[in-house]
Amino acid sequence: MTETGEIVVALLAAAGAAGIIGLERQAGHAEPDRRMGLRTFALYGLAGAGSAFLATQYGAVALLAGAIPFAAILVAGYVVSARETDDWGTTTEAAALVAFLVGTLAWAELYLPALSVAVATAVLLRIKVPLYEVTGTFTDQDVRAFLQFAVITALVLPLVPDEDLGPFEAFNAREIWLMVVIISAIGLVGYAALRLFGTSGLVLTGYLGGLVSSTAVTLGYSRMSRRSAGLSAGLAAGVVGASALMYPRVALEALVVAPAMARRLALPLGVMTGIGAAGAVTIWLRTRHPPAQAPDVPIRNPLTLTTALQFGALYAAIVFAAKALLDRAPEASLQIVGALSGLNDVDAITLASANLVQEGLDPAVGARAALLAVVVNTVAKAALAASLGSARLRRLVAGSLLPAAAAGFGFWLAG
Repeated sequence: MTETGEIVVALLAAAGAAGIIGLERQAGHAEPDRRMGLRTFALYGLAGAGSAFLATQYGAVALLAGAIPFAAILVAGYVVSARETDDWGTTTEAAALVAFLVGTLAWAELYLPALSVAVATAVLLRIKVPLYEVTGTFTDQDVRAFLQFAVITALVLPLVPDEDLGPFEAFNAREIWLMVVIISAIGLVGYAALRLFGTSGLVLTGYLGGLVSSTAVTLGYSRMSRRSAGLSAGLAAGVVGASALMYPRVALEALVVAPAMARRLALPLGVMTGIGAAGAVTIWLRTRHPPAQAPDVPIRNPLTLTTALQFGALYAAIVFAAKALLDRAPEASLQIVGALSGLNDVDAITLASANLVQEGLDPAVGARAALLAVVVNTVAKAALAASLGSARLRRLVAGSLLPAAAAGFGFWLAG
């Protein structure tokens, strides 16, 4: 391609990519914005390419020769339009600045980034209403939780010292806080999904609730079954579904920290997931009159500073107990910690075992401890459903969770 040909291609790319944004502005509304449409945005893209050309010929400062007049035109048009319509929003003007940037990218022959930015901008402009609807489902407390997650991840984690301290060198602040970040992220994703999708189905709600707390789903649904016996089958499917999602959640946690341990957990947890999922679906299909809308799941936002600190403390305690036992007793003693931890929580022992594997523990030993915790936790949830739920829910939950626990225990015995 000749130099002239390259220039023509760059200019066409600048106009075309920027025009995508203008097309959305022109056709994306019941009353199109006639002040800024496809042609105008194509010109903005050309202005960006022209300014980039000046920069290549006369230095970076020359870019201002094109950028300043462009900004002046935008400001003047914005002021006039805002006074006429009493609409002081700046979305279109911001999109125009992006179109200018797209033009500079095209001139630099970065065609794919230019097109990607243009398309992403057009999509973002188009989904204004759905985006407002989505954000409207979140409360101030939810937004605060998301911001807290950003703080513990982006601000706190880099500042925490990475050094083994205390007896048996069991306490590493960076490691503990990283585990807090991992488990907080998983819980927050599940909670956000619940907020977005609502409680349109018992099984779906149970699965999503399993990302936050399968124990909370078991507790809430079991109590509901006592008050609404006719919903027992659907509620049982939700309980089993939440528990079934716990198994891949444990596998994911292990995979993030210790892939070697995750590989040993893949088969037993896969089998338990299959049993649980099949049980949830089977129970749901047996429900003759499923409710149009499921009852609300009694789950609060899982991320607060208090819960983060509580999990960090629990994780540190389990790591300390595990290292102390390993120092004074055979590696099999870690199974005791796993069994006791499983009565209340599987995440902390899973992450603690995975970190011990990273430090040299046999992956088989770590996997067995985590698997035993999962088995004990599954039996504990079946017992919880039996003590709090209706007779039908008790029977259906036990018929799915106990076989899953038996399969997991069989794998644990086989080593």
